Amino acid sequence: MENLLKYLFPPKCIFCRNEGEVFCDTCLAECSLLTAQYCLVCDLPSEGGFTHTQCAERLKGTAPSRLLGVYSYDGKVRECIKFSKYGAKQFLSLRKLCREAADVCAEMWGGITPDLCLPIPSSPQKLSYRGFNQANMIAEEFCRKFKLSLNKELLIRVRNTEAQHTQDREGRRENVKGSFAVTAPANVKGKKILLVDDISTTGATFLESAKVLYEAGAAEVQCFALSKREKVCYNGAAHDRA
Repeated sequence: MENLLKYLFPPKCIFCRNEGEVFCDTCLAECSLLTAQYCLVCDLPSEGGFTHTQCAERLKGTAPSRLLGVYSYDGKVRECIKFSKYGAKQFLSLRKLCREAADVCAEMWGGITPDLCLPIPSSPQKLSYRGFNQANMIAEEFCRKFKLSLNKELLIRVRNTEAQHTQDREGRRENVKGSFAVTAPANVKGKKILLVDDISTTGATFLESAKVLYEAGAAEVQCFALSKREKVCYNGAAHDRA
């Protein structure tokens, strides 16, 4: 498929327009890596992205054990993710970014060895409109890199939700409540699971997905986000990076 697309659309970088790749190495080098990892629950810095003990206790056993992220959601990363929704050529640029992210993960954290890798499912409405789910492609690249078992049908979204970017932190969590279901709990029971998505902002989608997986009997849930809106801390508080 990619070879056909390259034949139909001779590769040019979607940013600088130089020929050779849809996302050239020069532009790729300008993508900002996260300067820290964060607790998924409170969104404050955490060594290795592990959920703080007090945060895990507050969610009574439904919090993912860890959130790993590679890129800061700004600049060319943000543009690449947004562009990928609008056409095949732009979608290929996201695949290039994902492959680079998988290489970064291998260097930073070594092997990733869950029993199952599950992409966060897109809403039926968005899937019908776009025809694809970005999280599926990210999960495919990770499974290829780390030789993981991928299942795209085990976690499903059972209802459409309002766009998350229109909601505040609490609104996002309310917005996704009851949105996910596990199709075959027996295939989840006792398993270590890696959830994958393109962006983590407040973590609401990951938290709600993890909750239903734990309720289905998962032994552990970790999360991976290709990008994250990074925080800066000053005066004892965390704020979105401009």
